[in-house]
Amino acid sequence: MSLDLAQNIRRHGFKRLLLAVSGGLDSICLAHYFIKNRDALGIEWLGIAHVHHGLREGTADRDAAFVEAFARKQNVPFFLKKLDGEALKNAEGSLEENARDARYKALVDIALDPSASPQDDAPRISYPTSSIINHPSSIIVTAHHAGDQAETMYMRLRRGTTLAGLRGIQEIRILGNSQGVAGVAPEAPLEGVMEDRATGCNQGDTSPTPHIINHPSSIINHQSKFIYRPFLSVSREELLAYAQEHGLEWCEDESNADVKFARNKVRHETLPRLEQECPGATEQLCRIAEIADRAYAKVIAKCEEVFGNAILDGESGSAMTHQNMPTMALTLDKKKLNKVLREHAGADLSELFRLWLSEQGLRFPIGFFYGESEPAHIKIPHRAAYRRRSIAKIGHTVQICEFFTPEEAQKFVSCREKDKGL
Repeated sequence: MSLDLAQNIRRHGFKRLLLAVSGGLDSICLAHYFIKNRDALGIEWLGIAHVHHGLREGTADRDAAFVEAFARKQNVPFFLKKLDGEALKNAEGSLEENARDARYKALVDIALDPSASPQDDAPRISYPTSSIINHPSSIIVTAHHAGDQAETMYMRLRRGTTLAGLRGIQEIRILGNSQGVAGVAPEAPLEGVMEDRATGCNQGDTSPTPHIINHPSSIINHQSKFIYRPFLSVSREELLAYAQEHGLEWCEDESNADVKFARNKVRHETLPRLEQECPGATEQLCRIAEIADRAYAKVIAKCEEVFGNAILDGESGSAMTHQNMPTMALTLDKKKLNKVLREHAGADLSELFRLWLSEQGLRFPIGFFYGESEPAHIKIPHRAAYRRRSIAKIGHTVQICEFFTPEEAQKFVSCREKDKGL
């Protein structure tokens, strides 16, 4: 955990770090490593953020106090965010997923407004917002390691996944509005089509919606909400050895041992059994993720080559916060897209098109764009909505948008004037 890791961290060039620290072995090692090596890594500022989920009585308060004491001992700014545990329990879906999504949103909240993060009964540390997240070299850092990667890969393979899913946990991730973090606006939200204030519908406006493209080459230059996971190649055994070497103490979260949670069952029962039967299986799962990640980059580059020319020119703007305005949008020229489909009439580009849109932050399910009788097997719906996303053929364009709610997405497609399809 020294030379190779340090070189990789320096390569990314992040200078301001908000470290997500739960108090467990992994995150305490993360915090200690970056604090100890901050000068060597060229770090200008770092702080420690702890999210109290409100799900465990007693021990959760203990963990928060432990992390705060650790931060004070290291003379590092500490930020605490408390969540509504009852709301998480009562929300639809998996408690694991709800807690994870809320945790990421809390970390982003801290990064966007650190002065508001400490609780009323905690010392308030005031830092300008621009000193943390609204800076091109800023990042939120988490302690996901090789074991987490193997667990994720196993769970995805078991339930079924695509090439994108085979990439596993990403070392660097942009937190957007498409998936995963409820209530977090996209990193580069855009202006949408004009709204009729009286009806809440878009009445006959066929002007193109400005588009959003998240090219990998532009990531570092955006003031975005990044998650950075530098320990993905580090095993838990290596972290334990590091902690012992440096005399570190940490807290054990008793809920991590509860196998009624799917990931805990995989961690404590399934993967150890698999490793016993097939030595090296955990390492191979991580290797599959690395290979898939490299392959995915080549696939997306080809997708951009094929579909990129169909994008209409537009300039980015601010997120729409009023009724029925998209938070992000992509506008395609129908004639140019038609030309692409005709040129590849004997192929099946439907999954490539879906992956390409997903890379723009606009996700649709497998098969959404598949049509056996269509050129290149890509079927563009005339007007359709899927969850918070919508697609509509408007004049000479195809507009694909993301909204804050499914109802807004449905209203968008239902209010569009009928137009000829592809």
